[in-house]
Amino acid sequence: MLSATLTVLIPVLFVVLLGYVAGRAKAFDTEQIAGINELALDYALPASLFVGVVTIPRTQLMHDLSFVLVVLAALVGVYLAALAVGMLVFRLAARAAALFALGAAFPGTPFFGPAVLGGLVGENSAVVIASTAIVANLLLVPVTIVVLEAAGRTQNSRPRAVRVAVAVGTHSMDPEAPPDGGSDLAAMATVVRDSILHAVKQPYVWAPVVGLMLVLMGVQVPSLIDAMLNLIGQTTSGVSLFVSGLLLAAYSLKMNGVVTINAILKSAVQPALMLALVGLAGIPNPLARAGVVAVALPSAVIAPMLAGRYGTYQAEAGSTMILTVVLMMVVVPVFMLVPG
Repeated sequence: MLSATLTVLIPVLFVVLLGYVAGRAKAFDTEQIAGINELALDYALPASLFVGVVTIPRTQLMHDLSFVLVVLAALVGVYLAALAVGMLVFRLAARAAALFALGAAFPGTPFFGPAVLGGLVGENSAVVIASTAIVANLLLVPVTIVVLEAAGRTQNSRPRAVRVAVAVGTHSMDPEAPPDGGSDLAAMATVVRDSILHAVKQPYVWAPVVGLMLVLMGVQVPSLIDAMLNLIGQTTSGVSLFVSGLLLAAYSLKMNGVVTINAILKSAVQPALMLALVGLAGIPNPLARAGVVAVALPSAVIAPMLAGRYGTYQAEAGSTMILTVVLMMVVVPVFMLVPG
């Protein structure tokens, strides 16, 4: 098992390092990186997830729906716990605490999942990646943005625009626009609405949902369509890992207690919680193992990108992502062995 795991992880690390070297060498400018990112997350990954979901037998998919609740508990549970740790233990400001929580709870499954999970657990990877992406983008990201905005209103130091080019897409809002009804409550409602609408519009969020609905309705997708989508979907792993390396190159490592605990929450506590939850819910392998490995993957790049936009917690968020990439080489083999 360990040999098979390392056989998958070493090529993953190689492609990430290749992207990192290219990023440090300035081989790609900002627009080129954004273009590669869009290729991976707006075209390749949605196609891969759609095919992965529609090819799962209906009976199996019905059973797997309980797995989504387990993912929900693992991501939201760690987010809330990390938020409490950030505010009560480290005495972080609200904005920094929200980014601390997002870094601990949102795994970079869209980037690393196709390569790592596809190589380790095969067909179950589609359900796991889709579940993680949907929960994180429909819940964790909107909540974080609301906290960031609310803190900005309290401090009277809001950014002129929230325009974040992140690994999960491009989030655009105009916080300077007049709030509906002229109240802060209405303004917060607008932020929540816009965040959720943005998440729903992301192809890699709605594509697996469409696939799920087709399977539940018993609609058979023609094999020709599967073949067409699978052709572009096969590029997901390499392109996603390479662009993650490019993004990592933009950050410098800063080690302190906050970063260390953030990385531990992401790389150790969250997969341990997931392991306990799949056991309590009776989720069988290989789906259980895939879920544990999915949340053991590195922190998603959205946390450092939001940190850069709001001008807070920048070095810590970037360092957490880098550290969790390194820890992946240790924690993934460990958690691959435990559920077996």
